[in-house]
Amino acid sequence: MTLSNKKANCADHIDRISDLPCNVIDGILKHLNIQELVCTSLLSRKWRYVWNTVPDLGFCEDFFCRFEHLDDPSPEICRIITEVLFQHNGPIYSFTLDIPSFSNILITAEYFNKWILFLSRRGIKGLAIFNFGIFCNKMPSHVFSCQELTHLLFSGFNVSVPPNFCGLKRLLVLHLQHNTYEFSALETLISGCPLLKELSIELFGDIKSICLNKAKNLIDLQLTVNQESVSGLIKSLPNIQRLIRLLQDIVSPSHLISLKYLKLEDVNLDERGELLYIVSILKSASNLVELVIESNVIKVEQEPYQLEELERNSCCFSQLQTVIIRVGTTDFKHAMSLIRRAVEHFTKLATYGTSITKSTG
Repeated sequence: MTLSNKKANCADHIDRISDLPCNVIDGILKHLNIQELVCTSLLSRKWRYVWNTVPDLGFCEDFFCRFEHLDDPSPEICRIITEVLFQHNGPIYSFTLDIPSFSNILITAEYFNKWILFLSRRGIKGLAIFNFGIFCNKMPSHVFSCQELTHLLFSGFNVSVPPNFCGLKRLLVLHLQHNTYEFSALETLISGCPLLKELSIELFGDIKSICLNKAKNLIDLQLTVNQESVSGLIKSLPNIQRLIRLLQDIVSPSHLISLKYLKLEDVNLDERGELLYIVSILKSASNLVELVIESNVIKVEQEPYQLEELERNSCCFSQLQTVIIRVGTTDFKHAMSLIRRAVEHFTKLATYGTSITKSTG
């Protein structure tokens, strides 16, 4: 064999991928799903244990789809997740478990608590569990042991707070969707998060009121309410700057003096009461910079209202710079009536947009 052939043969066996800089390897691993991540252990001897030091783990739809052929996939799924976690050798900063909706996957509270207790000892900062399969009756109690948490996203549980709850002192972002709540659990949880800045809640059942007075740093709130009684649901919003909500009267306009961004969804511009509610918000939210209104009324029979209240309160629009209104074809004339009477008072308006979507019905 010639010298050149020997060099070529040697070059063929160079493990180039293992010689990549650490930051490049980390970047590659970050874009792999959990199956691909574990399979990197087959690349070479050096890669055998690389996967089990990755700080971000996610079990999402592509993982669960692998078990659709099983009559009862839950035991195998629980076994694999447990093995992946317990073979991990390093900090785990974020963990996502996204159980698909309409699945027959049942993960018991025992497994949830086992996994979350393990994560609490690995410095978990971001925890997202979407239990859209079969409901688990109780929120895993070990969530409250994760004192390093900065982001918590939780769906599909009955939320109760243990009596010895000392708070999640570092939590910045809290999303609670498709849950039910024990008495006072929601207020207790929120009150125990003094640094909380962003809160998203979807409410079911019959919650009378929520006091956010202790959420002094809360600036971003998104509310979805699926219950009949909503008037005055939110009792206090100290420094809220961004608000997205779906029904009127959830928040008293008097609490919105710090508001800078407001998005109102499913607004019925055929209802005078809702139009007046928008006006009352604008009157109170003197620092509002951006307003987004979305309406998709199927059938409109009334002529646009004459909103004298809007003209009488023209001084309240001095800071508004961006207005976006999205309407259906049937309530377009109501939106235009609102626009004509309002735009002339928006003295600093820089951006204005309207979009029309076809209504069905």
